[in-house]
Amino acid sequence: MFVSISKIYINGKFLTQESTGVQAYAFGMMEAMKRQNIPFEVLSPKSTELSDSFNAKKIGFFSNLNLWEQCSLPFFVNKQSNSILINFCNSAPLFAKHQIVTIHDLAFEQKDVKWFSFGFRRWYRFLIPRIVKTAKVIFTVSEFSKQEIITNYKVNSKNIKVIPNGLYANIKIASQQIQENYVLLVGGNNPRKNAVFIIEQIEKIEKLGLKLVILNAGNSVFDSSEIAIHPSIIQLNYVATEQYYSLIKYAKALIYPSLYEGFGIPILESLCLKTPVICSDLLVFRESYGELPLYFGPTNSSEFSKALEKLEDVVISDLDVEKLKQKYSFDESVSLILKTLQEL
Repeated sequence: MFVSISKIYINGKFLTQESTGVQAYAFGMMEAMKRQNIPFEVLSPKSTELSDSFNAKKIGFFSNLNLWEQCSLPFFVNKQSNSILINFCNSAPLFAKHQIVTIHDLAFEQKDVKWFSFGFRRWYRFLIPRIVKTAKVIFTVSEFSKQEIITNYKVNSKNIKVIPNGLYANIKIASQQIQENYVLLVGGNNPRKNAVFIIEQIEKIEKLGLKLVILNAGNSVFDSSEIAIHPSIIQLNYVATEQYYSLIKYAKALIYPSLYEGFGIPILESLCLKTPVICSDLLVFRESYGELPLYFGPTNSSEFSKALEKLEDVVISDLDVEKLKQKYSFDESVSLILKTLQEL
């Protein structure tokens, strides 16, 4: 296949996890690799149950996922000659000899915030600085995240490749689930998504004849974030992919008030489904989406009100969608991965 690499292994720990943006990135990359007939093998824990459409090879004996990743996975891959391990979902084994690490963002490194559980934050602050120092290459999803990695860990910029997110090739949308007019907020129980601020603006949303639908993340690594009970707030827990796209498609807008992001996949998904977006004014969103969303300061009530007032004037054209799909394509990202592998 390549001069120095004859086998690509992929860390399949994510197959045991509910699919959020990070896991969706891994699935998208692997599907694109299959379309391009790039041979690879997924290695997963024996406890894999949630998703195994890639016929993963189950290895190791540990049921604890961190122990599996840190012990079973490197023990196996280090015995394989001319191979590379690709980790698409932030974490990776400390002692794998030949690996690529993907770091989506450094939210866990932000000071004076409690967006994750103490144990998760402590583990990542130990793990990530070490794996980025030993990885052959670091993938990340935006120029913003690349600069964050360089600043925090003093990594040579040549060792970091921006491999952007993309859209699934065939998005399937379930039938409309909520008949009332609504705006959608995702990751409601993740404090970094800033749901509390939007809840405080509920009267402004009500005045437009809209409900606020909050889709909670199922991931327990987040510190708890209580959502107020209100007649104009509809809370939903984790939903299947087709239902998720249905919620986006039929929303009057996606509201994405995050305090920090490395990319913001729901914005891309929404814009490509021609659903307007009101989002926080972050550098990474400006980098990724230009002037397509309506922006507001993530704690600025007045700016949020102005964005709501402009909502009816938003038109997302076919040309806008086409440009986004060309800019953010898993197939193009896999081409960048291939180029990187050939340079190793």
